[in-house]
Parts: sequence; structure tokens; C-alpha cells
Amino acid sequence: MSRFVRTARSATVVFGIAAVLSACGGAISSSEPGGSLPPGALAVEAKEYSFTPSALSAPAGPVTFSVTNAGNENHEFEVMRGDQSLGKIPPFSRGTTQAVTVSVEPGTYEFVCRLNGHDQLGMTGTLTVTGR
Repeated sequence: MSRFVRTARSATVVFGIAAVLSACGGAISSSEPGGSLPPGALAVEAKEYSFTPSALSAPAGPVTFSVTNAGNENHEFEVMRGDQSLGKIPPFSRGTTQAVTVSVEPGTYEFVCRLNGHDQLGMTGTLTVTGR
């Protein structure tokens, strides 16, 4: 197999993996407190046992949430449409900021922290998505 064919195949695999990951949404981490927001990101603060703000709106399309853990416990952040998870930030520690991007269509979505039953203690919020 020629070197060119191997390089082309490697590039195809890399681009394919990147396309799958971007279509599914993904978490981006930053351990810097108060780090800069990605352009157009919705800033959310997580602490015991609420999100601030707890009601957000955005146009349809990709939406990035930049979530800062301002509490004393670990938290997570998950965007839901009914029972379907659209994207999740796994548990992250206080003083850190994480981001997740999801693709949304017009409608109502919920964001939650289900870690240790935090959602049952009120750690939920609503995202209202409008047309483009």
C-alpha cells in the first residue's frame, strides 16, 4: 500500500471520528475558574442545589453551555429532551468550568444535575428554543 493511500485513509478516519463526536455534542473542560466563554455560549452557575439562571432561551441549532461549579460539591450537567439525553458534562469539581454543545430544534428542554439526586433537590432548569 502506498504512503499516499495510508495517509488518505488515516485522514478519513480522523475526520470521521471528529464528525461523529461533533454530531453527538461533547464536553469541553477547563480547570480555570472564570475562564473565558466560548463565543455565543450560555453561562450557567451550578451550586447546591440550583442552576443560575434556571431559565434560558436560545435559537435553534448548536447551543453551547459553559457551566461553572460554584458550589462545594461535585455537580454534573445534562441536557434532556423528555427521557433522551442530548449531551452531558460528567461530574466536575468546584471551582472548575466545563462546556457542552448540543444541537436543538424549537421546543422545551430541561437541564439537570442528577448526581446524588441533586435534581430531586431542585437542581433543574429549562431551555426554551425558538426558531432560527
